[in-house]
Amino acid sequence: MATVGWVVVVIGEPLARLVRGPAARLVRGPLKTLLLGRRLSVSVVLVALAPLLATLTAGVIASTTGYPPLERWLVETWTGTDPRTVVFVGGVLLVGLAAASAAANAGLLPTVVLVAGPLFGVAMTRYGTVVDRGFGPRVVSLPDATAFAVGVAVVGGVTAGLVGYGLGASLRRAVGVVRADAPIPHS
Repeated sequence: MATVGWVVVVIGEPLARLVRGPAARLVRGPLKTLLLGRRLSVSVVLVALAPLLATLTAGVIASTTGYPPLERWLVETWTGTDPRTVVFVGGVLLVGLAAASAAANAGLLPTVVLVAGPLFGVAMTRYGTVVDRGFGPRVVSLPDATAFAVGVAVVGGVTAGLVGYGLGASLRRAVGVVRADAPIPHS
């Protein structure tokens, strides 16, 4: 029993100081800023915009092209058989949305959620359509469409969000350097 007490004193005290000190400062400081952003109000607004963008995007897709042509365009662009400009424009818009979010001092998580919203909306338009994959034609159910939409939103949102966040954060830093207008040292 005395050995256990000695181990707790020797290992536990320094570990507790580390967790209370530098590790806690890291979690409350730079890590929190990276994940949640510098201005919490901006991050909250951007996260609240995600469901609105999902609904808007789903409405536009459902009332214009519908899901089947969109799926065909994506597959043809991915395989290179018939690349569509609209697919590239959509990708650029998503990365631009993420970059604007990061430039507005939002964190990585709000940026990814914001970009995932439109992707979720687009993928939800799959609901009620007939797909023919492997086992013959079938109508896409709501649970199937939701699971598919979540997968698309996670994969696409993380990808576009990371790229856009990197661009937006770099742009924010570059603008900060230019605005600082530091005098050029003369030799």
